[in-house]
Amino acid sequence: MTLIDRPNQNSPGREANIKISLIAILVSLLFAPVVFQLIHFWSTREDYSHGFFIIPLAVFIVWTKRKNLLLLPVEPLWAGLPVLFTGTMAYVVSFMTNFHTLTHLSMILIILGLLLFLCGWKITKELLLPILFLLFMFPIPGSYYVLITNPLKLLITNISTHIIQFMGFPVYREGNIIFLSTTQLEVVEACSGLRSLYSYLMIGCLFAFMSHKRMSKIVLITSTIPLALLINIIRVTGTGILSNFFGSQVAQGFFHTFSGLILFVFGFVILLIEYHFLESGSTKKAVN
Repeated sequence: MTLIDRPNQNSPGREANIKISLIAILVSLLFAPVVFQLIHFWSTREDYSHGFFIIPLAVFIVWTKRKNLLLLPVEPLWAGLPVLFTGTMAYVVSFMTNFHTLTHLSMILIILGLLLFLCGWKITKELLLPILFLLFMFPIPGSYYVLITNPLKLLITNISTHIIQFMGFPVYREGNIIFLSTTQLEVVEACSGLRSLYSYLMIGCLFAFMSHKRMSKIVLITSTIPLALLINIIRVTGTGILSNFFGSQVAQGFFHTFSGLILFVFGFVILLIEYHFLESGSTKKAVN
């Protein structure tokens, strides 16, 4: 990533520019195989396709901070070496054990360690948000995924069943399976809301970065949780109702994928409207 230079060739901004560019090159070379694996994962798992946008968005956040970065002093810290060493050891262990989660963690630790050691705390603090934003390009660890997904599936199944029943359709629930008069639906992991929550949380954090008020940032991020649940409840409920009329084919194939995409876009629009509403409110207060 490249920053705009100052006219003074020996300025701290130029030194920070060179060091940040050097860190970006070193990390890119070291983790190139990991990134290629992630690209394959994003292209084969639609629930993680947002990963393609993470690095460009992180670079964009750095770009918006370029003026502040050029004004900050370069004050290398030896404290960065323990962080760098920890990240390097984690990378070696993950390479030997094929533990991908540890590989992903090592990437963040190595970037932080290099920044602290070469640039100091002030520059590292300024770049902390785009660095942590990179976490969204990694898949959720399998053990945590199962631990969180099962209760979410049961919750969404239960709420959707009550809504379908309230609308006058015969329905019965057993676990995460909804029994209808003509077919049955199983609420699988993709409908648990966790993966869409991951994507919405990424968008919410991006809007929070663009927001100017602390309370707006908190609202934008926390609202992604009920939004993800609501979207998946609508998806499961709608699929159940349509299955009464058109059979189980509405729960699979093109229609199921297309409905998921439409509802995800709908959730994104809600977040966008929420962001503009919160920002317009803060703007009016500032004018008054």
